[in-house]
Amino acid sequence: MKYKINTLVWPILLLLPLFANSQKAYTKAAITLKTLGLNVDSNLKLPYSQAKQLMSVWDSLYDIGKKIHITNTLSDPIWLNLLEQEIERAKAQQDTKTLHQLNYYKGHIYHSQKLFSKSIPIQVQLIQSSQDLTNNQLQKTLAKLEKAYIQTNDLEKALAVRKIRLNKGFIIGSYDIYQDFELHELALKEFLIYENKKPLKIANQYKFFRVLGTLYLELENIDSARKYFKAGLDLAQQNLVNENQLKPTKIHLHAQASFKGYLGRCYMMEGNYPKAIQLLEFDIRSSENDENNKIFKMIHLANCYLQINESHKVASFIKTLSQLTLDKEDKRMLIRLSALKAAYYQQINQFDSAYLYANQYILLKDIQTESIRKFQAILLLSNIEIDARKKDLIITKVNLEKEKSEKKAQLAFLWATIIVAVMASVSLVILFVNSVQKTRSRLLIEKKNEENEVLLKELHHRVKNNLQVIYSLINLQKRRLETPELNQSLSMVQNRIKTMSLVHQNLHENESFKEVNLASYIKTISDYLLSLYLNEEKDISIQLNIDSSIEMAMDRSITMGLLMNEIISNSLKYAFKGRASGLISIELQRIQDGFQMKLSDDGNGFNPADIKTKSLGMYLIKNLVKQIQGRYEIENFNGTTYIIFFKA
Repeated sequence: MKYKINTLVWPILLLLPLFANSQKAYTKAAITLKTLGLNVDSNLKLPYSQAKQLMSVWDSLYDIGKKIHITNTLSDPIWLNLLEQEIERAKAQQDTKTLHQLNYYKGHIYHSQKLFSKSIPIQVQLIQSSQDLTNNQLQKTLAKLEKAYIQTNDLEKALAVRKIRLNKGFIIGSYDIYQDFELHELALKEFLIYENKKPLKIANQYKFFRVLGTLYLELENIDSARKYFKAGLDLAQQNLVNENQLKPTKIHLHAQASFKGYLGRCYMMEGNYPKAIQLLEFDIRSSENDENNKIFKMIHLANCYLQINESHKVASFIKTLSQLTLDKEDKRMLIRLSALKAAYYQQINQFDSAYLYANQYILLKDIQTESIRKFQAILLLSNIEIDARKKDLIITKVNLEKEKSEKKAQLAFLWATIIVAVMASVSLVILFVNSVQKTRSRLLIEKKNEENEVLLKELHHRVKNNLQVIYSLINLQKRRLETPELNQSLSMVQNRIKTMSLVHQNLHENESFKEVNLASYIKTISDYLLSLYLNEEKDISIQLNIDSSIEMAMDRSITMGLLMNEIISNSLKYAFKGRASGLISIELQRIQDGFQMKLSDDGNGFNPADIKTKSLGMYLIKNLVKQIQGRYEIENFNGTTYIIFFKA
């Protein structure tokens, strides 16, 4: 009997500390909730409906420091407990609007816990009942649903949600989806173009440095990644020194630890594992309320220990990570953990386990890679359409901001008219007159612009025709000449005139009246010179590699055309003597502080001693390069190559 009593007492005694800790946590949470204006008892029971107050408290905490501040204030299980009480009340009262609004916060918690099988159904239902959500809530729900689909490898549904977000104007940039689909260069470009570089909210400032650093890290640009992680760390430490009650210290402490962890990853990629371990351990110690960050950083830390052959320290990490990820549904998290386990068991010579986890890693990775590659192609094909839509959204946003600004001005004016009736009457008259004058002025300006465009187009057309007349007059003169040398000189003059004429033709045929597209212009010159110099006995081709986005002003384009004319003409006339075929290559690309143009042929080359530095051709090349503020080099290897550098 005594033994039986002892067997009953021991489990109770073992559970007493757990019960005491749980009660202590409840008491602390009850005090916090009362401070926030919510009425709860010691067991965190809400004596009456406080749904609106509960949602208001969540929103105010989120505005200060996003989800991390909410978790720092109360744990996720406590938030779920409070929400479930209010959800049951809303169901009993058949209050569907309140029920949907409460489910928004519930779905938010499941999403942050990586419990996507629970969060996705809630968020799908919320979108179907979007009339009960605020615009901001709908925006966040769509963003989290898209992320959940990506992290569960349901990429087709993720893209469908992305289109909804774009159509509703909730987003302009697409850096995050490009990042998720491992199109890191495109993600970085999008982020730099569309994201606010100076956000007002401190949480968004931290996010800016974190995302930009992570994108550079994924591109293995460690120096740039370290620069932005260091900037985020400096900001957090500065905010900790200048403490502000509106921005709780925990937010800055979390940011400080997180950025140290990211810097640890930089050192890890460089192979400086002791330094990486020091920083990652600091981050993990400070991540009690950010379980997902803790999991990823523990995986990195364990890999560092494996790299320095301290596998005995990894066993505890494996055990902890297995417990933390038990219910997680983030495929990318599970892939990294499988890789870690395979490497660990291989290092301690437990090859059966290593083989098991290696197979698990390969299976998960293959599924993810296959999905990503498939949808990378879809993303790249739809990139042009998305870019066009972004431009429309930017224009719409600008117009909305302008309309909003005008409405504010009108409202202020309306209040002024109510206060001072006489002044309002006079102001209305003045406003009407100004409006009429502005309309007339705008119409006059638009009409004038249209006339100017027509005149400018006609001007280019006439200049082109006049140059063609000069070209034809020289042609008539050539027929009367019997001297081949003079005839050849006039032909070269004709080529230069034709080169200038082509610029005006390009400007006349395109919408832009100021900029000339060099790729199109150079191709036209090349085709013209080929048709001029070649006959059926020779097969000479010109290969172009020109950045199609490069455009230049008219005067500079003419200089470039004349330069091209001289060099290509020289190649066509002299480089292929005694040969039936040949190749001329033209390259024009952007470089760091300007452009590089390379014109080369695979012809006979030249003897440096034979170059006539005082010839008109070389004189023109030298001075034309000087006109575009450039310099040039001539190489005589497997033909002749001109390399010309000039500033943008």
